[in-house]
Amino acid sequence: MGPREAAIFEELYRCYAEDVFRFSLYLSGNWALAQDLTSEVFVRAWSAATPVQVVTAKAYLFTIARNLFLDSLRREPAQAELLASLRATPALSPEVQEELSQTLDDLRQIAEGDRSALVMAVFEEMSHEEVARALGVSVGAVKSRIFRARLRLSELRQQRLVRSKT
Repeated sequence: MGPREAAIFEELYRCYAEDVFRFSLYLSGNWALAQDLTSEVFVRAWSAATPVQVVTAKAYLFTIARNLFLDSLRREPAQAELLASLRATPALSPEVQEELSQTLDDLRQIAEGDRSALVMAVFEEMSHEEVARALGVSVGAVKSRIFRARLRLSELRQQRLVRSKT
């Protein structure tokens, strides 16, 4: 890889590393795993046989992150301590940590395909078309997945409110 390609890759990293990390954190609910996934995404992008297309870079990187996350689920049964590393993060106030913990816990209870669509569309502000490309589904399927995810999040929050009042 020449200096021009290295400069392009550096710009790609600068533009999307935080987005990939945030997406990985929303998927996994684990700070350390999100860091590992983010690193691996860029290693894979760097070593890809074909260069990353600027137009579809974000969707491409998110697809790699999602696939790596799914691979990690296959390797390790989902018995992990949800958010243990996040709860230990001293930079966040206890209230913010609790809210973030509850939100990530709620997200983890949503089907993976629905969760990925929601996170890409809402948190990463990707268009339905970009999400469809990243997930390899139709735009209609993306809209359905986002609707189901929002409905499930609403149900989970409602259940939490009912439990807190009893």
